[in-house]
Amino acid sequence: MVRDKVTSFVRAPFTRRAGQGAANEVLDEPRGSGMRRAVGDLPPCPFRVSAWATGTLVGSYAAAPRLTRLVCGGFGAVTVSDWLQYAWIWTQRTEEG
Repeated sequence: MVRDKVTSFVRAPFTRRAGQGAANEVLDEPRGSGMRRAVGDLPPCPFRVSAWATGTLVGSYAAAPRLTRLVCGGFGAVTVSDWLQYAWIWTQRTEEG
């Protein structure tokens, strides 16, 4: 979410494109001043976003445990998919090198 092109429309009011990262990621930098700049400082940093996401999940688990378990199951599936993709890339590089 922090560097995906797909979610760039969410970050667009607060950040500007600074460049292209690895693996089709985009690099954004905050723009504006005041509150706009403060909000723009949040998305480029995965550590800040992870803290807010964790707090949101903990709060939603207290309010709606079943729905939160379903969402976390989806996040878990995406994580396994990412690790499989990384393993595949590592295997390809090992064969080539």
